[in-house]
Amino acid sequence: MNVQDKFDQIMQEAAQVAIATLTVDGQAPDVRIVLFVYLPETHQLLFMSGADSAKVAEITAHSVAAFTTQAVSEQKYARAKQAKIQKVTLTDSMKQAYFDKFPNSAAYAAHNDFFTVDFNSVDVTADKQTETLTF
Repeated sequence: MNVQDKFDQIMQEAAQVAIATLTVDGQAPDVRIVLFVYLPETHQLLFMSGADSAKVAEITAHSVAAFTTQAVSEQKYARAKQAKIQKVTLTDSMKQAYFDKFPNSAAYAAHNDFFTVDFNSVDVTADKQTETLTF
């Protein structure tokens, strides 16, 4: 299995991602675990967060982030260090992808903001090896 296939498997199987941003004052990193879906056409993660949450305030102040997926299938995970987060208006395809993966979350969508995480490269760890995948 090549690195792209490993990455695709991880992104399909993982449901949660830990996203690190800076605190509003920029003095320390802060990590939150959120549900996410991977959008392969644009190489983005999509997640939602409460509109009035501390995480949204952090993203507004500092859009630079890092993330790691939860480990899946024999300790496989994906990790990116230089990512950018932005608030988005959902397209129909984004909505469908998110709610297909998390059907129970549709009830919460009206009270949350959605964000994409953009990244150009990701470290993929599988089979006790780490390889970098660049888009």
